Amino acid sequence: MQAFYCFLLSVGIALGQQSTNPPFRIAISPESSTVVAEADVWIKVSLTNTSDQEISEGVGYISGTNLDSTLRFEVRDKHGKLVPKRTYPHPELGYPGSVRFRTISLGETLTQDQQVSALYDMRKPGKYTIQVWRRNSDYDIKSNIVTVTVTPNGKSPARKTRKLARNK
Repeated sequence: MQAFYCFLLSVGIALGQQSTNPPFRIAISPESSTVVAEADVWIKVSLTNTSDQEISEGVGYISGTNLDSTLRFEVRDKHGKLVPKRTYPHPELGYPGSVRFRTISLGETLTQDQQVSALYDMRKPGKYTIQVWRRNSDYDIKSNIVTVTVTPNGKSPARKTRKLARNK
C-alpha cells in the first residue's frame, strides 16, 4: 500500500513540473472601435507561437462567414449579457466551408481578419465587448478584451462595410 502512495506522489510531482506556458498567445484589436448600426464589425486576431516548436494545423473556415473555426468568440453587451448568434433563413445555401493548412514558426505571429458580426448580432447601437479564445489540449487560451461601440445610423463617420475577405 505504501508503494502505491509513493507512486501517486511521484506522478503528482511529475505532473506539477509540466510546463505551464501555453504554446501560443492570442491578441485582438478592432478594425474600428466605433461603427454605425448595421455595419460589419471586424477584428484582427493575432496568434503568436510561444512554444519551442512549429505549430502545424488544419483550420476549418465556417461556411458563409469565413471565420476560423478553431477560434471561439465571446461577445457581450454593455450589461455583460452574451449576445445571441445571428440566424440566417437558409444556411444550407451559404458558401461552402474550407480547410486550409498552415504552419506558425517559432516566435512567428499569424494575423487574420475576422468578421465577428457575421456570427453575432451586433446590429443594434450599444457597447459590445469581444474576447477570443481557443482550446488547446491542455489550455483554454484567451485573448485580451476589446470594446466596440455601435452608434445609431447617421451619428458616426461614413458607414463602412466591406466584402468578406478570404484568409490566405
